[in-house]
Amino acid sequence: MSQGKEHSAYWDIVKGLAIIAVVMGHCGIQPAFVYLFHLAVFFFVTGYFYNETRYGDDPFRYFSARLAGSWPRFFFYSACCVLLHNFFVTRGLYDPDTGLYNHTTMLTSVLHSAAMQNTETIEGALWFVPAWLLSSAIFGGIVWFGRMTGRRLGSLQIGFLQSDARNRTPGEKASLHRHPERIEAAATALGVAAAGITGLFLYDRKCYLPYNMHCAILVVPLYYAAWMMRRYFPSFKRYATWYGAAVSAVLLYLVNTKLYIFIDISAMSIPGIRYYPVSLLGIYFVLSLSALAERVPLLSKGLAFLGRHSFDIMALHFLVFKLVDLAYARLLPAAAAAGNLSGFPVAFRDRLEPFYLVLGLLIPVLIGCVLDQLVDFLLPRQSA
Repeated sequence: MSQGKEHSAYWDIVKGLAIIAVVMGHCGIQPAFVYLFHLAVFFFVTGYFYNETRYGDDPFRYFSARLAGSWPRFFFYSACCVLLHNFFVTRGLYDPDTGLYNHTTMLTSVLHSAAMQNTETIEGALWFVPAWLLSSAIFGGIVWFGRMTGRRLGSLQIGFLQSDARNRTPGEKASLHRHPERIEAAATALGVAAAGITGLFLYDRKCYLPYNMHCAILVVPLYYAAWMMRRYFPSFKRYATWYGAAVSAVLLYLVNTKLYIFIDISAMSIPGIRYYPVSLLGIYFVLSLSALAERVPLLSKGLAFLGRHSFDIMALHFLVFKLVDLAYARLLPAAAAAGNLSGFPVAFRDRLEPFYLVLGLLIPVLIGCVLDQLVDFLLPRQSA
């Protein structure tokens, strides 16, 4: 296996562990613990792979590339959830007050899906996708701003300093050419800090913005941390150890149980500026755990497979949860009678947690694989 493939496999494992944490939290398995970091990992991974050479001078191209990769599947899954609305209402899987859709309402909801807006309860986890797209765009824009500022102010500064360069030593003359990079780094860091402060302010004041832009602004520093780590600390895996995973897990447990810190960025619940160190601690935990899993061939392949289908799992695991509820109610009606079939995200948390977790991971992966094969058949890729 080539080095590039090994490198990519590691990050697929990271995403695999993160999506397992997402499903765990939603089905009721240690939600307070996994919520400390599960979504932060996805933002961090995206920042790590930001390609400054390709997109640094064209942030709109970066946004369009992210949109082209996510919108088709978002729309397909979201539209399918809309088409299942009446089925869920008539089977009691939605709240009794939820009405049936007529043709007009259904068409309207499908068009909302095209605009990346959620109308169905079972597609609730897809709120993450617009926030991820916007945060990617904001970070790309900040990097572009830093590069542009470095070039323009740097050229002005160099021009001014070179006017009296006759009296400078060779070393001082050479240092003139480093000023644009310093200005670029400072401008980028300033933009990231401004985004983080703005995000903290919006969360403190409970200011909801369209497409969860408040979340997109808040997480920009996570992109920056990952981007800087790749540029200046490429050997980070040397420090992603088993004892690092153990220590960070204990610290996360203490953060949750002793400091009573809980994070739910979709519900406007963050611990202020402590959101960043806690999230980074959780990210380090996942990175260390991934380094351990990478050493076990079968486990690493399974986790990487889940990671490559993390979008499918994110989009469909709520749908699978409710289908598991329906199957349980049909197979064991007496046992299910005491539960609330319309409970969300799951109706029988204490009884079916393992089934929610396993099926919530495997069924979306199976659907994703089938969809991949269908796309490859209908739109065959051109050979290089």
